[in-house]
Amino acid sequence: MLSGPDGANRSERANRSSGMGGTAKALSKADAYSGSDWLAKLGKGNADDDAPMLRSVGDRLMPLRIAIIALISLVMLGPIMTNVEGGNGGDGSAIRQIGYLAILAGTIFAIRPSASPKSLVAFTWPMLLALAWCWISVSWALDPGTAFRRVFLTTLVAWMVFSLVRHGGYQLNVDLLRYSLLAAILISYLVVVLDPMVGIHLAGEEQAMALIGNWRGFLGHKNFAGAVCALCIIMFLFDAKRIRPTIRIFAILVAGYFLFRSQSKTSGGMVVLASVGGIVFETVSIRLRRYIIPILMIVGSVFWFLTSAYADMVQSNFLQPKAFTGRGQIWGALLNYAGDHPLLGAGFGSFWNIEGSSPVFEYGHGYVTKITVGHSGYIDQLVTVGIPGVLLMVFAMAVWPLGRLLASADVAKGRGAMISAMLMFCIGHNITESGLFERDGIVSTIFFFAVALAHYCTMDDKRTAPVKQAGDDVMRELRRRKRKHRPVLTAGE
Repeated sequence: MLSGPDGANRSERANRSSGMGGTAKALSKADAYSGSDWLAKLGKGNADDDAPMLRSVGDRLMPLRIAIIALISLVMLGPIMTNVEGGNGGDGSAIRQIGYLAILAGTIFAIRPSASPKSLVAFTWPMLLALAWCWISVSWALDPGTAFRRVFLTTLVAWMVFSLVRHGGYQLNVDLLRYSLLAAILISYLVVVLDPMVGIHLAGEEQAMALIGNWRGFLGHKNFAGAVCALCIIMFLFDAKRIRPTIRIFAILVAGYFLFRSQSKTSGGMVVLASVGGIVFETVSIRLRRYIIPILMIVGSVFWFLTSAYADMVQSNFLQPKAFTGRGQIWGALLNYAGDHPLLGAGFGSFWNIEGSSPVFEYGHGYVTKITVGHSGYIDQLVTVGIPGVLLMVFAMAVWPLGRLLASADVAKGRGAMISAMLMFCIGHNITESGLFERDGIVSTIFFFAVALAHYCTMDDKRTAPVKQAGDDVMRELRRRKRKHRPVLTAGE
């Protein structure tokens, strides 16, 4: 109880402002409140009458959890589903399309209680501009049908990610993404042991000789597996102090060993660079980190680009395709096409996997005509949406979110370190692998998550006003009940 007349008056005012009507109103809207606060409190109320309220809020978060897990799961299964269904052609996968439409319906249902016109848009303004250019490019695409399907899927996945982060909050999304990555790695270990034909690149497949023996788990390719492992390391390395040290160490070790066995050089190099960037964010003053992290990112990216472009030439007797990836040869063909079509490109998604109409058959030869990606997200997009499009993408996915993080004095250091490390990894990874606006690609989707998290943590209005008010009302009611049963302490006790 509260002692003294002032305490009684405060108690009376609290009772009037936090009555049953206010509590009911709060509970009706609290389901979209950031999961970070509720996950730590569910089932831990001090009074029996707190439990129904907390359980109600937790139950209302369930649709968000289901939508996030379903989206991540389908993205992770995408590569192996594509392989099973017959390659990477432009026709798409009916099962995956139905799956994403179902997840879209689940996402709309999950965010519906707290959605407002502003939060429904979800995207940042740079993302809107980049996506708008991609949609416009369909009008001049070499294969309009394929371009439409691909830009639609890219927009759909991006919107679901941004909406789930906006309405589910930081901690809920980070927790589910973090443990989903770990689960994918553990399942991949089982696949390697139980079905090596699926889990390991073996001889006899149509692939470069250098891939043989590399682990990939159920993720379809060693580069996908390597990226998942690297991102898992980042997410358990930063902003994870509330997780038991044994779990963190276990996750980092199993991810690190699988990354080593995958022999994904890009992911291995980028996880080191990104981790250094995260440490800088967490330990260096805001004034210095604004300069150190961009310089680190630029220098590291240029070094990695040059290494990937010319190392094969030195090591494999002028880019023997069967021994190495031959990125220099691939990029030469792409840059020649970009030089001839600098402003518009071929149209979104209209360079690779569009059968005989692909420009690769005119600008490339031999090995280059048989691959399905350009091994660089930036160059891949350059040849499809031209210089304006790729600049809009880079600004939306790299410059804008990273700049906001580095300039923010309000973002907690742990959160900022993890998000900036994720961004740095995805930015660097796209130098030598394709994962920029790449439909539902694993790296592309996690890139969307990183940008959405950066937006969420740096925007002034992290939640819609009714949701924030609802959360405040519920917490005020709980504090009032705790004060009501708190013993009065006198001086000397």
